[in-house]
Amino acid sequence: MRLEDMTTGHVRRAVDQYCQLAWGSEGAGKPRFDTSKLEDCDSLAELLAQFEKDESKDSQRYCLRLGNDVYPFMKFVIQEYLIRGEYFFTVDTHDNLDIRPNSPDWKEWELLKKHNHELKHEIEKLWRESGLPTYADLLRLAEELACVEKEDEKRQRLLVVDDEANIAKGLKALLQARGYDVEVALDGGEVLERLRRDPLPDLLLLDLEMPVYDGQEVLRRMRADERLKDLPVLLATGSDIELDQLQRVSGFLRKPYPRQILCAMISRLLEKVGEPAAGDESSNGSGSSAS
Repeated sequence: MRLEDMTTGHVRRAVDQYCQLAWGSEGAGKPRFDTSKLEDCDSLAELLAQFEKDESKDSQRYCLRLGNDVYPFMKFVIQEYLIRGEYFFTVDTHDNLDIRPNSPDWKEWELLKKHNHELKHEIEKLWRESGLPTYADLLRLAEELACVEKEDEKRQRLLVVDDEANIAKGLKALLQARGYDVEVALDGGEVLERLRRDPLPDLLLLDLEMPVYDGQEVLRRMRADERLKDLPVLLATGSDIELDQLQRVSGFLRKPYPRQILCAMISRLLEKVGEPAAGDESSNGSGSSAS
């Protein structure tokens, strides 16, 4: 949905439905943010001023920390993604702490993450059924754009990994239109299973935050495998990351990103296929590649 078509009513309805599911049970408490402040806003600009605006990305992103009855950091997000000027409602579980299986809190943390992700899908399903803009709309728009953004076949294979199924499918449509052979995986387990088979992709577009195995664990296992140690990886994440903690990524993108930057980055990295893999000197930043 374009901002000029979005109303305060759309946003208030999304917040009400979020809170209904996240805080609906009696005695569950309420968000730290006073949602009644949104009722006093006469314009969308005034309402969005109540949100935290992320200025560091190539696409606009507005966040409102509403939490839920067991975790205070979950966020309602309005963001531009892949298609400039089009905004979508999503839930950021904001639970990507690096807690490993050897931690004493690991089992409890995994249960919390499971709860958050199930709640996220419930909220987004309710939004979708209410006609609010979600990633289901992003997929529809991506498929429409794919019909008009046709390019010649490139004979290069991409593996796209993202736990948001509509984003993964939208990326597949857009990249296939540009001539690539594209496969999709939705979690770390799926991508490792696919990488056991030939032919290998020419480039892996890897999400950092995923269920089963996150991007760091996928990278660790890949780089320990002689067959996969030099496979180019373009890492995509919405989180702040320290690249010196990652093993030999070829480049990375900050989510959300416009499709033009993604396609330019993929083209640049595929031109380098066959050259020596990059080391740990990668610089941090959106759309950067390792050097």
